[in-house]
Amino acid sequence: MWDIPKDPANDGRFSDEELDAFIETVAGGVVRRRMSVPAVIALELAKPVSFLGYSSMLAFGPILEMMFDPQKIEKLTCILADRERIESLLKAIEKLENDGSGNDEPGKEMPGKEVPGKEGPDKEGESGGH
Repeated sequence: MWDIPKDPANDGRFSDEELDAFIETVAGGVVRRRMSVPAVIALELAKPVSFLGYSSMLAFGPILEMMFDPQKIEKLTCILADRERIESLLKAIEKLENDGSGNDEPGKEMPGKEVPGKEGPDKEGESGGH
């Protein structure tokens, strides 16, 4: 009946290398802001209806371009239109989260990592001095 193009958003405007670099940038920003879990959930939910996400980005694109860089919005549209690119973004987020390399702020530790100098509760289960 209708043919949905394989890559409807990218009509040769961006190379695969440009989109892959943008995916890494977005993944780094997500991990740095500690929004990995909500982002992964949203992307997993958006994957089956990626064409609707692409269509909504087309509809709201002019409004978003008034607030954000138009080229970044176009790249994000290309990513959201293709399930394989969404999967690449998910893998990039998960890789950075597992490596802990999205943490650029000195003095802030990633969750789950030990902090030197901090001790656990006392032997009776009390916290130190509270």
